Amino acid sequence: MTAAGKQHEHKNRNIQFLRGLAIILVLFAHGSVMLAGAQAQAWDALLQRILPGIGVDLFFIISGFLMGATFLRKQQGFDAHAVYRFYCKRIRRVLAPTWFWAAALLLLALVEQETGIGPYGLELLLSVAASAAFFLANVFNALEQSDFGYFWSIALEVQFYLFFPLLLLLRNGFWPAVVAIVVWFSFANPFEPAWLFRVNGLFIGLLLWKLSTLAVFEEIQAQIGALGAGRKAWVALLAVLAAAVVGSTFEAFESFRWTAVTLILAVAFVLVAFSDELVFGVFSRPVEAIGTVSFSLYLCHIPVWLLTTAYAGALPTATRVPLCLALSLLAAWLSYRFIEQPLTRPARAEASAGQVACVEAGRR
Repeated sequence: MTAAGKQHEHKNRNIQFLRGLAIILVLFAHGSVMLAGAQAQAWDALLQRILPGIGVDLFFIISGFLMGATFLRKQQGFDAHAVYRFYCKRIRRVLAPTWFWAAALLLLALVEQETGIGPYGLELLLSVAASAAFFLANVFNALEQSDFGYFWSIALEVQFYLFFPLLLLLRNGFWPAVVAIVVWFSFANPFEPAWLFRVNGLFIGLLLWKLSTLAVFEEIQAQIGALGAGRKAWVALLAVLAAAVVGSTFEAFESFRWTAVTLILAVAFVLVAFSDELVFGVFSRPVEAIGTVSFSLYLCHIPVWLLTTAYAGALPTATRVPLCLALSLLAAWLSYRFIEQPLTRPARAEASAGQVACVEAGRR
């Protein structure tokens, strides 16, 4: 492989590492589902001091950025045919796996209607499945929160996909509108609770892509290249930790804290995604593997954990937690292998090219 080819491979692997890191943060945030009693309460108390839920915001940055690389890079304005092709890809990538797991949840609800899944009964699970299938889970979760509320982020991302092409109708007003939306949702989010409607990361990801297309970014990328891999890894991890702490510290500023969190995570994203070398070395491959199945893992981990604790709740924590993690990884791999891959294979080559384009600063 040529030196340029290795650089492209490393950049794509770095992005996959970030996906893996994001889902690990999400699993950490939901860890109390695998616990019980005082242990679950202690875990939730820990989350009051640090905010590992920022994994979703890291996912949003990646999605927004790749939106620019794979869609905006090719558009000069609103193109109905391009928008149609874009939605076809999104159907294969997002809608079908989400519908599958919403249907699986509905089936589990019917099978377990006598006892429910964990503490949840049939009526709630039916509502959760319906809101997930129609991508309104953030709206439903604002009314009635549960462990299945994690569907909210998928709903918000799909709503972003639906709204985003309409902004292209503004033509020269597109980027001012994106900036205005970020400012609006930073200081006066019109929805409550704000955390269920935090589109900040998606639009900031778009702005990061726009920054990468400017001439000034060449100097930034040169400075990134001058840093050693070890230094970039430590700074990126410290940025993630800082984002978690800031997210908890700024809890009183419900709208602004998600922008603050995203801007700090953007530092980690830029350092890692624009590196010509493999930033995390030997530690990268296992996290990349998790990143590959991250979407399926996000969809399946809560149902798998709840079912495991329902049937293996008597096991000691040291056995039950690894069992929950192992089964959720297995379910995620099966979902990826037999649902995601067959549906996304037609768009895989183009998506890969888009990732290369995004880390090549989009100057095409």
